[in-house]
Amino acid sequence: MITIPKIKTFIVALFWHIYAGSPKATKQQILERFEICKSCEFLDIINSQCLQCGCNINNRQIFMNKLAWSDQKCPIDKWSKIN
Repeated sequence: MITIPKIKTFIVALFWHIYAGSPKATKQQILERFEICKSCEFLDIINSQCLQCGCNINNRQIFMNKLAWSDQKCPIDKWSKIN
């Protein structure tokens, strides 16, 4: 379930991602992050959603996929920003 704090977290991440110039991760980097998320205890498998930040988790290279944003990191430090 998406809550107000999760929406706020996502909006803040979106703002900073756009501010940074919307840097993108490669397909391989997205897949690496996706594999980490798939094994995480905070993944809602039914809704493919992170229960920590509220983001949808998928392996596609699309704008609204936080795993595809190279300037972002996991809120519980399971994966980091890509330089």
